[in-house]
Amino acid sequence: MSNIYDPKLVAEFVELVNKFEGTVRADERKRLLEKFRGRVPATRKQTDLHGEPLRESGLQPSDLNNTHYQLIRWLSGSTFMAVPTLAGHLGVKKQSVYHYLSGLKKAGYQLEVRSTGNRKGGYINIYRLAQSA
Repeated sequence: MSNIYDPKLVAEFVELVNKFEGTVRADERKRLLEKFRGRVPATRKQTDLHGEPLRESGLQPSDLNNTHYQLIRWLSGSTFMAVPTLAGHLGVKKQSVYHYLSGLKKAGYQLEVRSTGNRKGGYINIYRLAQSA
């Protein structure tokens, strides 16, 4: 008598076992869902460790500081302004102005950017807040 089983029979057996396991797991999953559905409210707000609602990701309008508001005031005019000019008005470095501009974008402010066409030296883009319709 041979110890080698027919590969076709082995494959059919493995397929049958996988079907049984899938059925058992589906029944177990269904049973667990029914068990916990009554215990956990369907519309539960996610909160942090202290019970406060979780914040939206990104910068929120409430996270804006005084420099952000000064930048908004300078950009809300009808003229476009360059980053070096804004840095001088705000009393910060040019890199900080770019940081504040990205913060305004994350907070939902729409900025208009116009190219100066100057690629050799100086500033390339000028900015202002988007004009509302």
